[in-house]
This record gives sequence, structure tokens and C-alpha cells, in this order.
Amino acid sequence: MASGEFYGLVRGWLTVHLPRARRLSPHTVRSYKTALRTLLDYLRETRQLPFAEISFDLIDHATIEAFIMWLVETRQLSVASANQRLAAIKSFLSYCAAEDPALVAVWLDVKAVRHAKAPANVPDELAVSAVEALIRAPGQNTDRDVRDTVMILLLFDTAARVQELLDLTVADIDTTPGHGRLTLTGKGRKTRVVPIMDKTGRHLDHYLDVFHPNRRDGDAVLFFTTRAGRRHPMSQDNVTYLLNKHLAVARQTCAEVPDHIHAHQFRRARAMQMLRADVPLPHIKEFLGHANIATTSIYASADNQMVREAIQKAGSTTLDPAPIWKGDDDLILQLAGLT
Repeated sequence: MASGEFYGLVRGWLTVHLPRARRLSPHTVRSYKTALRTLLDYLRETRQLPFAEISFDLIDHATIEAFIMWLVETRQLSVASANQRLAAIKSFLSYCAAEDPALVAVWLDVKAVRHAKAPANVPDELAVSAVEALIRAPGQNTDRDVRDTVMILLLFDTAARVQELLDLTVADIDTTPGHGRLTLTGKGRKTRVVPIMDKTGRHLDHYLDVFHPNRRDGDAVLFFTTRAGRRHPMSQDNVTYLLNKHLAVARQTCAEVPDHIHAHQFRRARAMQMLRADVPLPHIKEFLGHANIATTSIYASADNQMVREAIQKAGSTTLDPAPIWKGDDDLILQLAGLT
């Protein structure tokens, strides 16, 4: 679709529809104008196109998603401001679809773009050096020390949620060297198989020899407490208690060990370690058992250059229409009512 029709609709929206049909205040109209002008700046900067070559053919779901990311990361706008720009663009395309049915597909495509969310911080990040100190802290002097070492090692090596760890049974364990793995049951009773290091497998074998010597009862829970001679499932509070019990010893060898700790910090530490080792986000998503990769992306909020480039590449296919509106950029902006 030619650029002339694009700028004609821009002018009609800004000079007639918004101030007269919708009776919006001059301040609101200026806000909408700023949103469109910023989109044009984005397309000119990222596509190296003069305004005269910008048309509806460049506007789609991927482009607008990349535009919102650009606003937040390059222009340093707040998430709220970026979402205001998105709402204005959707309003403009809704108007265009009403004016020209051929543009309904463009409007529906962009309408599906979700609002940006404030990047969630990854709190309580646990340094790998602190993880190593905590794994060594229990020692191997007693059966409980063996148990605590294996629990801490598994929390980190598998990035399991604490309840996933407590739900493990003997049958879920495979310690075959070079092929060791655990079958974890996560949210919604979904299972996933995660690999374990051979070192972890050796510790698990030792633990099984001590606490499950015959290994015949596959349904027996891997970790348990004993009261009055009977085995009971271990609670999450039990895990928190044993973790914090070993803090003082771990802190003697590592200053990065925090004052308090909870099991989920090992999961985060493992995710960050994988991210920094350039493991692709989809692989980390499967490893962590996330239903949506957006959850996994929290760990990459500090550096999502790869995601940005992928989105921009997806929206890079453009047509080469013959422009109707000719002239320099300042003239085009003036004619379209964008100045």
C-alpha cells in the first residue's frame, strides 16, 4: 500500500477525527501525534528509510513489538510511556481499518501486541561460589550430612523447585554414568526429564545405599523424615531449616553466602549460570519447566540483545512501493500534520 494513503490517513486522524469527531483535548492529540512521530523515527532509524518510503506495508505485529522494546531500551522510556505509545498506534490503526477495509488485517495483527511489562528483577541471586560453599558445608560425617549434601547438590544441579525435589521417588532416579537423569513432576503434574552430572550421580548412589539400600520400592519418596520409627514425607519447612543450619559453616569459607537462604535461590542461580554460558532461552525454559518463555526471559532482562535482533529480523521483510508523497522528511511531516 502506497505511502500517500498512509500519510493521508495520518492527517485525517490527527486533524479531523481526534479533535472534531472524538473531541479530544489538544494535549491528548499532541500525545497521539508524538506516538506516531516516534514510530516514524524508529522505522527511519532501524530500516534506514526516508519518510517518503514508509507505508502500512512496514507495520505488523513483529515491527510494533520491536518498536515497544526500542522505546524502553534505546529511548529509555518508562514501560507506562511505551504502553501509551502502543495504545495510540492501535487507536490510529483502528481508525484506518474503519476508513479502508483493506487495512483491517493490519489493525488486527497489531491489536494482538501485548502491553509491555515492567522487567522483573531477579532477586536474591546466589553466587556460584556461595553455592559451592553450601554444598561442601554439611560434610559427610553422618547419614544426615550425606542427605543434606545431596539435597543441596540436587537443588542446584537440576534447578528443581523444592516441591519437585520432595516429590521425587526412587523410581525417578537414574544414576547411569554419562546418562544420569531425574524425572521431575512439576506444576500441573507435568513431568520433565533433566540431566544430572556424574558427580551428582555418585553422591546419589551413596545416598541411596544409606537410605534406600535395597532400592526395590520404587514408589518410596527419596527424601523423608523419621518420627517414632516411621517415615514421613519431608516438608518445605524442613528443607529451609536444614539449608539455614549450614549457613554459618559455609560463610566461614565464602563471604558471598547470604545471611538467610531459601531453596528457590539455587534454581535462580542455576538459571543465571546457564544464561551466562550462552545456553539458549528455549533450552533453559525446558530445563526449568516453565510453561511460558516469558517467565524464563526474566533471567535475561539485563541483556536481551539477541531477542531484539531476532524480532527485528522477523519484521525486516518490506515491499518497495512507489511513493506518492515525495519531498524531504520535514515537508512530509508538515503535510501529514505531524509537526
